[in-house]
Amino acid sequence: MNNLTTAKRSGIKWGPFTMRIPFIHIKFRAPEFLQGLVISGATAFAAAPLAMKLGLTFEEAIALSMVAGIFISSGPLLFGEPMAPGWVTPAVPIVMGALAAAGYYGVPQDGASSCIDGVCKYHPEAFQFMAAMCFEFTALILILGLTGWGKLLVEKIPNGLKAGIILGAALAAFYQVFYKDFDAYMVQPVSMTIAIVLCVITTFSNPFKRLAANNKFFEVVGSLGLLPGFLIAGFAAFLLQEVTFNIQWGFQIPAVGSLIEKTSPLFIGLPTAQMFVDALPLVIIGYMLLFGDLVTATEVLKDAQKHRDDEQLPIDLNRSHLSVGIRNLLASIINPFFPTQGALWTGVHVVVADAWKKGPKQMESIFDGIGSYYLMGIPFLYFTLPFVTLMQPLMVMALTLTLILTGFACAYIAMSIPKKNSEMATALLIAFFITFYSAWVGLIIGLLLCIFVDGFDEESA
Repeated sequence: MNNLTTAKRSGIKWGPFTMRIPFIHIKFRAPEFLQGLVISGATAFAAAPLAMKLGLTFEEAIALSMVAGIFISSGPLLFGEPMAPGWVTPAVPIVMGALAAAGYYGVPQDGASSCIDGVCKYHPEAFQFMAAMCFEFTALILILGLTGWGKLLVEKIPNGLKAGIILGAALAAFYQVFYKDFDAYMVQPVSMTIAIVLCVITTFSNPFKRLAANNKFFEVVGSLGLLPGFLIAGFAAFLLQEVTFNIQWGFQIPAVGSLIEKTSPLFIGLPTAQMFVDALPLVIIGYMLLFGDLVTATEVLKDAQKHRDDEQLPIDLNRSHLSVGIRNLLASIINPFFPTQGALWTGVHVVVADAWKKGPKQMESIFDGIGSYYLMGIPFLYFTLPFVTLMQPLMVMALTLTLILTGFACAYIAMSIPKKNSEMATALLIAFFITFYSAWVGLIIGLLLCIFVDGFDEESA
């Protein structure tokens, strides 16, 4: 790019951040936009079943997904992060497990034997608790990020404890799908199984990766993430009549006002002191998972940078901490939903980085790819009734896929961390107690095991 074009595309600086306005500083790219239209649309509604189990209506759950999506897309557009942002996904089953243990998640409505059309009993305390998590998460991110202590903290955490937390996220995900919410699985057993099998193969299978390396068709299939498996499973669900579509036409305004009234601490009240205490271990776990995402994102960008010298990627972990912290703070005021404001959507990040590193003819700026994938930050999908009603019967499948793939990924990572047998045993016990008891119990037992079984002084490099 010449100097004039570079200046035009560089964005608007504000503090440590850079705002890039769609279609002015970010060029529209059809390939990423079309992928994002389907993939982002398919997975964006994964939050809706969770929200409905906390007592929100379907319309309010759609509004929650939209608000979360707007904040997520602000990462590259408003703050200038060269990463494809996403949820702190491994924290989702752990947080929902904590809410369930407190009696706030999946509770049948008064006078009913079960949740009605997926909508369970509403407890304002659930969203006060998540506001406590968001407030603490914001404070922790800002303190550890600005001081540089975050990197030191994560590096000093013993292998057994680190692996146990990540393995706990994997076990919690599988426990959620195959035990707690197994009734939902059995509503669509064949299509759910098809979706899981195909997505696990395209994401994790070594034979499939070897096949994709030598075959252009399978390479394209693999690059589309969970989209092929999701589409095939959705079609199978329709043929087998495991789902019924009731597609409506027109537009609707998401129920943002009602959502804020039922979730914002400005309306339902601030969290109690006990909620802040109970939230602390979940926040610590969430930060460790977030930091792992930041490290992953940075390594992917550094590898891609080796292939391009015409655009220097603005990697800055302090700015990344600030970006995630501000997003969580704003979300906690408007609509606290703790796990949704993270730093990385790994699959999208890798796909965009791979396209960018092929050269400016393939993708001029990495922000073109990220911005297009996130639909230029324009949440029009949530206003279109055909799309919303098409996705409604498939949103439980989208959530199931999200949890299962998260569980596989966390298990892969967790099992590669321990270097000693004692660390493996410690990790398994920590994961067990986090999943079946509580985050506090898991962390305390983990620290005791690290001291008296692993030994800090024997920590392997």
